[in-house]
Amino acid sequence: MSNMNKLTSRQLKALETKKAIFESAITLFKEQGFDNVSIDDVAQRAGTSKGSFYTHFKSKSQIIIEQFQKMDDHYLDIASHLWQYNSATEKLLAFAKEQLIFIKEKVGLDVLNIVYITQLTDSSEKIVVDENRPLYRIIQQIITEGQNSGEFRDDLSSIELTRFVARCMRASFFDWCVHNGSYDIVDDRERFFSTFVIKGLQK
Repeated sequence: MSNMNKLTSRQLKALETKKAIFESAITLFKEQGFDNVSIDDVAQRAGTSKGSFYTHFKSKSQIIIEQFQKMDDHYLDIASHLWQYNSATEKLLAFAKEQLIFIKEKVGLDVLNIVYITQLTDSSEKIVVDENRPLYRIIQQIITEGQNSGEFRDDLSSIELTRFVARCMRASFFDWCVHNGSYDIVDDRERFFSTFVIKGLQK
């Protein structure tokens, strides 16, 4: 029996309300901009109360953190299928490509813009550089595997190399936002990783 089947009707209703608030907030952020949307606006769009908003989220910024958590959940799902690749290089390239496909098709340029703008301008938690995120753990696990097999350089620690790779990932997302999605980010970053990032990692 799934966990969802074990929930009471009240708990299911709470999950539905939280989902409605999250989706309404993201829609409003895309339409009006993060700073122009109030919590009252979100609650009204979601068909709930301001008090209900605060039951599920501490602030508007918490919505952005929730978006990162959804992204990280998907990254964990991608990582669970990487065993089918034989080398660390293949695993890192496959993970980076699947990450991009998810961002492009499921998150989208508008939401990615909001995520970066709020992380740059809002004083809340800077989750984009939080090294406890699954994203960092997945990259470091792949790099450590590559170092242990002699595939990747070991003159720098796996932590340092993970930070470099994560910065390259953030840079490609930011550049795509700056160019307003005018190029295919999947193809562009795949070539960038193959040509420069992997070369820099190899021993």
